[in-house]
Amino acid sequence: FERVYVAGDSGSFPGPDWMPKQAHMADLQAEAAARNILAELKGEPATATFRTELMCIVDSLDSGMLVARSERRNIVLPSSRIFHWMKRGFEHAYLRRYR
Repeated sequence: FERVYVAGDSGSFPGPDWMPKQAHMADLQAEAAARNILAELKGEPATATFRTELMCIVDSLDSGMLVARSERRNIVLPSSRIFHWMKRGFEHAYLRRYR
């Protein structure tokens, strides 16, 4: 359909098999959709896209490991207590916007 924008799990997007269905990707998709809607309202072409990446901290109560993947890199850092605290801090800051 023309002029229909979808972000997050409700969409089916072209990309690699490992493309995640996670909030981070939904945020990137929503930003591209918003830019395209604004462009269309101004009579400009809708050309915004989103980058495909996986970025998460796998938390295990007292430690965590960082996993990052994009078209150009794969990173898995070993488990560390600092990643647990980084995830807690990120969740607090991220969710504060919605509370």
